Amino acid sequence: MIRYSVKRLLQSLLTIFLIVSAVFLLMRLMPTDYFFTEDELMKFTEEMKNGRLEAAGLLDPPFVQLGRFWKNLITKGDLGISRRIQTGKPVVDVIGGKFGISMQIGLISLCLSLLVGVPCGILQARYKAGIFDTIGTGFTIFINAVPHLVSYSLIMIFGARLLGLPSLYSTRLAWKFTLFGSQFKFNYSMILPIVCLSLASTASYMMWMRRYMVDELNKEYIRLAKLKGLSTTKVMFRHVMKNAFLPLAQYLPYSILLTVGGSLLVERFYSVPGLGPLLTDSINRYDTNVVQAIVMLYASLGIVGLFLGDLLMMLIDPRIKLIGKEGAR
Repeated sequence: MIRYSVKRLLQSLLTIFLIVSAVFLLMRLMPTDYFFTEDELMKFTEEMKNGRLEAAGLLDPPFVQLGRFWKNLITKGDLGISRRIQTGKPVVDVIGGKFGISMQIGLISLCLSLLVGVPCGILQARYKAGIFDTIGTGFTIFINAVPHLVSYSLIMIFGARLLGLPSLYSTRLAWKFTLFGSQFKFNYSMILPIVCLSLASTASYMMWMRRYMVDELNKEYIRLAKLKGLSTTKVMFRHVMKNAFLPLAQYLPYSILLTVGGSLLVERFYSVPGLGPLLTDSINRYDTNVVQAIVMLYASLGIVGLFLGDLLMMLIDPRIKLIGKEGAR
């Protein structure tokens, strides 16, 4: 266990290093004119441009710049400053507020997906070929076949026109309520983005939960349990659910951590000021430090999620071995 954890940790760190380094070097291959605004390009002479680039360290060889970036990050925790999005502001501060909004929407949408998708998948398997299974299968096919923008538009039209929900994100719209003696606020302009973001995950959980449970129901040990007199309900909850949920458990931490980053398309569609629009804006405006920081965040969340998924599988089923006889996973 410890040996496997250390090995995977080193692999994860190496993967993050390679991803961020590749993005860093690719950004440095872009023309240096993107470093200046349109007014600066028109007013600055070549000497003035070179002076600005030299002061920013952009005239050094790319690998020298890369080494300086990693040195500042490891020794000082410094990701640099924003050059175009919020000029002169530390990148950590630029990302901080956006990260909180994306995390809130992402985690709520994931909880909604689990609460709806997993039980529906179980019911589809329990009543296979019935009316509920037919409806659930139709929903899954519709979500996977129809382009996301079309389904998002339908939800926006239905939610805004029929239910009166706000179609654009706003910090001024909030419901105040008391729970366990404490005051809470919920921004109800997040309802439609949350529903849109949860659609694909809900359909995925429904489809895979149904598939795994149907596969388990056809195995010999299930038939033996039924021959011993156990009811279908007891067999479903005592045996089938645990074994069927095991493959999904591997990707559950990955899904939880990855949704912290939110969704680029959903956030752009509903004007949510999260990490998604920030990434596209920083790329368009050549704010390299912000781009590198967001890529590092996404890569770290995904890799850590996969690692935690392996550990969760082992905790659920101790029979799973992470290391084989020859040390292979």
